[in-house]
Amino acid sequence: MALPASGQQISADQISNEFGRNATGNSMSLGDYRLTQSVGSLSFNGIDSGVPTSGEIKFSDFHGKRLNVVVDFHTGGQESRQNAKSRYNNNSVTVIGGFRGKKEAGSKILIHVNKTIGSAKGSQNNVALRTGGWDSDVALSVDVGSSGRLYGAGGDGGEGSDSFSDSGSNNATSGGNGTSALGIEHEETAVNIQSGGRIRCGFGGGGGGSGARQVDSGADRSACGGGGGGGAGLPAGNGGDRGRRRSGNEDEVTTGFDGGAGQLEENGEGGSGGNNADEAFGGSGGRGGDPSESPQNGNGGSPGDGSSAGSAGANGSAIRRSNGNIVVDITNAGDLTGDTSATGVA
Repeated sequence: MALPASGQQISADQISNEFGRNATGNSMSLGDYRLTQSVGSLSFNGIDSGVPTSGEIKFSDFHGKRLNVVVDFHTGGQESRQNAKSRYNNNSVTVIGGFRGKKEAGSKILIHVNKTIGSAKGSQNNVALRTGGWDSDVALSVDVGSSGRLYGAGGDGGEGSDSFSDSGSNNATSGGNGTSALGIEHEETAVNIQSGGRIRCGFGGGGGGSGARQVDSGADRSACGGGGGGGAGLPAGNGGDRGRRRSGNEDEVTTGFDGGAGQLEENGEGGSGGNNADEAFGGSGGRGGDPSESPQNGNGGSPGDGSSAGSAGANGSAIRRSNGNIVVDITNAGDLTGDTSATGVA
């Protein structure tokens, strides 16, 4: 538990039990806790906020104070699909002051992100970093530093409509959904984004284009749809496959073009539909989404062949909550892109 609140009696033993003793372990001086320390891009003035770093220090300065423990997502290289509680359990932590080992109950736990972490494709519930579950009396925060990046994955582009020149065409497919960046699973959590830090959703893939068919007395011409573009994210969405001829005479069908792959910050463009003798024009695929453009539906062919274009995938979320009772207090001095109220974390 945190130390007793203001107005309650507080003892030297309570303070040393919370924060530990100095290196000798034989005595405790309040002056030992008058410190400054940096961890990653975080600066600590006092062993907890409000404890003096110079001048007079007294027992009353420790009312309501907690041990501070930083969970390390600020050293090493790029990662994906991480769980902060697992990282804590594996002892990748820094205890402020260094006078004792970590403890969970009643502590202030700071999940410090100052590198890049990506998500995984699939369900929008997939997140790059999840907090994990903590004791109810933990004061939890996610602190994204100036070099911190949390990205959802981009959705793949949809496939363009194939052509079956003897029996019509099949439908294009929809773009994949983007996934999400941060998953909050602790009942009350603060999220602090420093200038330059980023929490960004993954963006949806574009829908595939539909086919076209032109029939007259001299010819039966078909054209396939183009693939949808991939959405931006980490990993980014792949471009969708172009539509292809599946049966019939080679000369009667023209294929479309593949959609472009997304990138970390940019979408992929939709592929063009096939052009058969300037008579049948397959629909182009829709572009994928990115921070400046929404993902697009695929386009219809002309003249239509009865197939349908694919819909755009949905964007993921910047922040998701494991349930509707989770309270998140966001302080954003950086880049927060995407929805912050969706529920479901995986």
